[in-house]
Amino acid sequence: MPNYVPGIGPGDAKLMFVGEAPGAVEDFQQQPFVGPTGDLLNECLREVGIDRREVYITNVIKYRPPDNKLKRLGEIRDKHGNPVTIEGSISQLWDEIRAINPNCIVGLGNLALKAVFGKGNGFKGITKWRGSILPSVSMGYKGVATLHPASLLHAGGELEDERPSNKKKGPLKYSYRHVLKLDLLKAKRQAEFRSYDPPNRVLEIARDSVALDRFLAQYKDKDIVSVDIEVLKSVPFCIGLAFNEWHAISVPLLDVFGWQNLGGIHDHQLAEMWRMVATLLDSPRIKVIGQNFKFDQRQLARLCGIYIKNFHCDTSLLAHALHPEFPKALEFNTSIYTDEPYYKEEGREFDWKRDKVDRFLTYNGRDAAVTFEIYTEMMKDAHENQVAGFPNWVDDFVLGHVMSLHTFYYELEDVGFNFDHRRQKELAALYEEKVTMAQNELDALAGWHVNTRSPKDVPALVFVQLGYPFRRNCNEDSLISLIANHSNKKPMSSKRMLELILTIRRLRLNKKKIFEARVDYDGRMRTVYTIAGTETGRSATKILQPPVRPEKIGTPFHLLTKHGDIGSEAREPYIADPGYVIVETDMSQAEARIVALFGNDTKLLELFNQKADIHKITAAIIFGVKVVDVTKELRFIGKTCRHAGNYDMGKRRLMELVNTDAKKYKINISLSEWKAGILLDKFHAFSPSIRKVFHEEIQQALQKNNRVLVNPFGRYRQFFDRWGRELFKEAYAHLPQSTVPDHLRRAGIRAKERFIEEAVDARFVIEAHDALVGLVREDQVDRYVRIVHQEIEKPIDFSRCTLSRGNLVIPAESKFGLSYKECEDKDCKGCKFLHKYEALTVAA
Repeated sequence: MPNYVPGIGPGDAKLMFVGEAPGAVEDFQQQPFVGPTGDLLNECLREVGIDRREVYITNVIKYRPPDNKLKRLGEIRDKHGNPVTIEGSISQLWDEIRAINPNCIVGLGNLALKAVFGKGNGFKGITKWRGSILPSVSMGYKGVATLHPASLLHAGGELEDERPSNKKKGPLKYSYRHVLKLDLLKAKRQAEFRSYDPPNRVLEIARDSVALDRFLAQYKDKDIVSVDIEVLKSVPFCIGLAFNEWHAISVPLLDVFGWQNLGGIHDHQLAEMWRMVATLLDSPRIKVIGQNFKFDQRQLARLCGIYIKNFHCDTSLLAHALHPEFPKALEFNTSIYTDEPYYKEEGREFDWKRDKVDRFLTYNGRDAAVTFEIYTEMMKDAHENQVAGFPNWVDDFVLGHVMSLHTFYYELEDVGFNFDHRRQKELAALYEEKVTMAQNELDALAGWHVNTRSPKDVPALVFVQLGYPFRRNCNEDSLISLIANHSNKKPMSSKRMLELILTIRRLRLNKKKIFEARVDYDGRMRTVYTIAGTETGRSATKILQPPVRPEKIGTPFHLLTKHGDIGSEAREPYIADPGYVIVETDMSQAEARIVALFGNDTKLLELFNQKADIHKITAAIIFGVKVVDVTKELRFIGKTCRHAGNYDMGKRRLMELVNTDAKKYKINISLSEWKAGILLDKFHAFSPSIRKVFHEEIQQALQKNNRVLVNPFGRYRQFFDRWGRELFKEAYAHLPQSTVPDHLRRAGIRAKERFIEEAVDARFVIEAHDALVGLVREDQVDRYVRIVHQEIEKPIDFSRCTLSRGNLVIPAESKFGLSYKECEDKDCKGCKFLHKYEALTVAA
């Protein structure tokens, strides 16, 4: 029989905490929030200045459920012999709340969210509602919903065995502890008064041009406007405008009232409102801000003919510049920077058949007003953010660099590739045949049909039938590990079956995303760039949803690798326009050069300058052979070993990288975890400065600078993960991996300006972290290459970087072709004269 665990704290507390149910330690001590969960809560309370002795803490349920599972709660009887239920516990909780009579209630977790505030789908939804100031289900109380500390206890943590398959992870990143603290600060402020006072915004709907004219006249002296559109099947049907956080207007772009027989808007009124919106946004005086604004801007331009003259700021990019470790979505920023409760379901759950359109238009206006408030508060944070070495950080980096990426990628996405549809169909058929052959072989070896996408079939084959050691899942890393470490004592057919599972999965993924990808309306293949795709600032790519058309189009360009299962075949259908050439320009071994600079490894830097094959040399050292005897397979491991050693990835990760990439690139080699450890030891003996200088200085900088690192361009990142090796590995990679794309994109922006000045007919079509791909007119390739190489090869000044160093020049190398496949050290028509540039390596 579990113990009754009562609430604890002052009977007149102004701040009350409500958890879900006691755990094992709470049950034993008969106090809420003790043990590890209580320690974490106490730590967060201390850091935000809340004295636990002054708050009241309780749980919705006062008994520990069997095995901590709420669905087994009915097995428990209270002291009167009655079954313990959620409904009965909630009723008792409200008696407790009324007795304490707090100013603010903090609901910790899903159950408290439902019991106190009546929010969430069932008992889910705390990640949406956390950070919201909400009225309680019983009138007269308010509170703040936030995460339960137990959900963060193991997030990002590890058991003693650091193998990924044995990591015990919580549902959220360890860094979300900082988010919990921000929510507690909000609750602390709310505890100072009793009233519930949500933001009072005036959200208008422009039912005619007179209302819009009156709104614009009211703000004729303002020069910053927040813009947000709502779409139906990717077609904009309204646009929200706000010149401050308190007043916004939603302007219908289509006769949405007529759709619901609510009077309608006359065509001449719609035309006049379109004209007024277009005039506003085309004004060079008006600075436009928005959230994820690249999508909005493209839809307005392509479908409405409404163009943005003066883009100023995207709040998602601003959020990434300030807090790269946290989400950039509008709903998350709203919870951090405003007192607006979570409201995004108003738009997501809107039903045209059931709900009045005014609801959606009001939602649109709220988005515009909230975005303006987020922008205002974020800019305050940005100006207060003291970034070492960058006294004008906001102007130089945030507005000068980050926001310039918006236009760079907006124009990049517009270009797209000319496309060979016939060849794509041939390749799709070829890969379907490959899938069928691999599936038939797998089924024959297993003796039954194995669905490689089934969460039941694959474990049944791998762990039951073949007897491999159990793993929590059968993802790529787990299967690669099993092949490398446990196949040597099994029949070859066992290893082959695991390889076939990986092959089938990879072939299907590539077939779907690459060989079955659909082109845009104009016949060109495009992608969508997520500018703030990673914490380091690297971009990511994805497919896009076109207007009206039900199927998605385009393909993630980052899948168009040179090697692997698909290799150059994926690039075959991507062809140059008539009279143009595809030019791919890479930064030569960029990250490795930067790591050598950070390690003060002058010998290695000199080898780079002599154009030595660093990866061959590395392989020769770690395998104890002569450089001339290094095979393609050994060089491949040497390259991967240097990458893993630079960022302290460990022997298990090196094994996974080598074995995974070997499969992708069709290299006949396999590496055990034991052998990977030996190779890493030899690598670090050969390059001791990586650990003794680079890694040690990174750790010292994290301790000295409040866990902040800044790259040579001002990209700022504060690390919130648990202090230890996992954090250090992230930190080692951050400066090299953020510097390379920042330098490349700056070079690309400067090069585009020079294309205009020097009348070079060229357009960039791909950015790939360390490479730019351009479409260039045949007779201007030499001018294009000269400009791009000059901009990429401008020295990077590391004097203002957290690890202060001198200048570094990273050479550029260009390859050419009439198709993207041909950009593999092959000469092409129109490029014969390029041999006069020493930096170019064009194979005859």
